[in-house]
Amino acid sequence: MASSAFTLDIGERYIKVVDAEMSGSSIVAHSAAFSDLEFNPYVTAADDYIKKTSIAVQKLLSDAQIHKKEVHIVVPDSQSYTRIFEMPLLTEKELLSAIRYQADQFIPIPIEKVSMDIYPLRKDKQKGQSLILLVAAPTTMIDHVSQIVTGAGLTPISVENETSAALRFLGKIYEKKETTDELHIYINFGESSTSLYLYSLREKIPMQVHNFSIGRNIFFKDVMANLTITPEQAKEALEKVGFLPVQAPYNLPLIISAPFNEFVEEIKRFVISSQEMSARNINKVHVFGEGSAFAGIDAKLAEALGIAVEVSNLEPYFKKNSVVEYFAHDWNILLPAVGACLQ
Repeated sequence: MASSAFTLDIGERYIKVVDAEMSGSSIVAHSAAFSDLEFNPYVTAADDYIKKTSIAVQKLLSDAQIHKKEVHIVVPDSQSYTRIFEMPLLTEKELLSAIRYQADQFIPIPIEKVSMDIYPLRKDKQKGQSLILLVAAPTTMIDHVSQIVTGAGLTPISVENETSAALRFLGKIYEKKETTDELHIYINFGESSTSLYLYSLREKIPMQVHNFSIGRNIFFKDVMANLTITPEQAKEALEKVGFLPVQAPYNLPLIISAPFNEFVEEIKRFVISSQEMSARNINKVHVFGEGSAFAGIDAKLAEALGIAVEVSNLEPYFKKNSVVEYFAHDWNILLPAVGACLQ
């Protein structure tokens, strides 16, 4: 039976819609679309921003020919808080109560102003421990996106962040794969921040997550500050020249070297922490999100990290059809939106 809901990913740069579902061991994509926003919808909760975003959502749905009214909402990791940690084996109600006592250690706003969800990842009855994914977001932000969605004539049925949606996607694709001892890192190279996920192919669960405030927009601003070009030309330069050693009127890799070096240092710290925690080496790194569109990002990261790096390719996990083929080069940007459809 086809799902009655689709996903709307309200990003800081793009709005994205995906209508997809699992069919056996493959994903069937019915429709997808994404569009640039002229503004960041999270900058303000002003009514005119909400209305403009609602109108943009309606247009995108019309373009994608999605007529469903129920929607799963995905919000950026930069607008939420995520953590993986071990807790004693408790009921969900007891877990939430226990977590609230220590939430101020990693949530910088009053706990009464936060909405939280917990996702059990692993239970060890012998040790009496459970591994928990906690996702929290300000209630004001959730109200904000809910107003955008209802303003577009839709009914929200869930709200989650990019991390929980992306990790659901990984869980589905690894569920029936051969178990190995490999550890992979997934980099969600977002607009204003980046999230790192350590994923174990042995346990088939995430082991560690980390978010930091370096994203595509810092690279974009450096290009705009150093070259006399339009925003569209800067976007094209990053996506066609990027880190590639090609002949160009300007040395783009040098221009964006400062944010790249900071970006790599954060990832290196995560790699070291992951290897110390697991006593295993990292076998591969995958990149998705807005920044994964930078030309040559995979080779540049592989050189800097000394680990095999690839831009995430989602095509093998879909049943082939015209939608999958049309978005062949864009699924790496749409990955969290796909993951949200699989609940």
